[in-house]
Amino acid sequence: MPEPWNEVKSATLNVVSRLQRGYLTSPRDAWSVRTMAALRRADAATPGTDPQLWEVTLGRLPDDLLGHGAAPATAAERAVHASIVLYAIHQQSRSEPMHVPGVGLGQAVRSLSSRRSGGTEWDPGTLSRFQHLCRAQQWGVRVESLRGLITLMRSENVPLDHGRLAADLWRIQTSASDRVLLDWGRQLHHLPSDDQNLDTPTDQGETR
Repeated sequence: MPEPWNEVKSATLNVVSRLQRGYLTSPRDAWSVRTMAALRRADAATPGTDPQLWEVTLGRLPDDLLGHGAAPATAAERAVHASIVLYAIHQQSRSEPMHVPGVGLGQAVRSLSSRRSGGTEWDPGTLSRFQHLCRAQQWGVRVESLRGLITLMRSENVPLDHGRLAADLWRIQTSASDRVLLDWGRQLHHLPSDDQNLDTPTDQGETR
């Protein structure tokens, strides 16, 4: 049976890949444009509140990762929903792909900081936002911090792997939160990760 993080990643990429293809084609695919507009209006932290988006953000997960009845959203549902909504925000009005396989969050933040500072120094605002995200204990605060960072990435044309982000967001809600933060820190400071095993999302074989 596939690891849960891999199911989360696959469910996210199923949607993000289709949206990106449709949005970047000429002329733009009507479904992609309409769906991305609806996603940008959604609350990234709260899945299930817009019936128009149920199929998009909840319809790709296997039954064992879905909630049932009146139960709260599962970690998988929250991770997939947030990542797809954040992709729609990231891609808005950009003609370049903002989902790029292999670009982890720490790596993207490093690129964002470099572009905003105009040199090799850290941009204080970018670093502060990222640190706030990493310290956050509440899901809503974490997603809001991510939204702010991704809005800046869009303005600076910095891409991100949204499938990998979804897997990280699932893992950070479960027992692997410390390992996710460590991986982000290694990416930020360009240190190679020694954590590339079955418990860590990889990017081999992934396509846009």
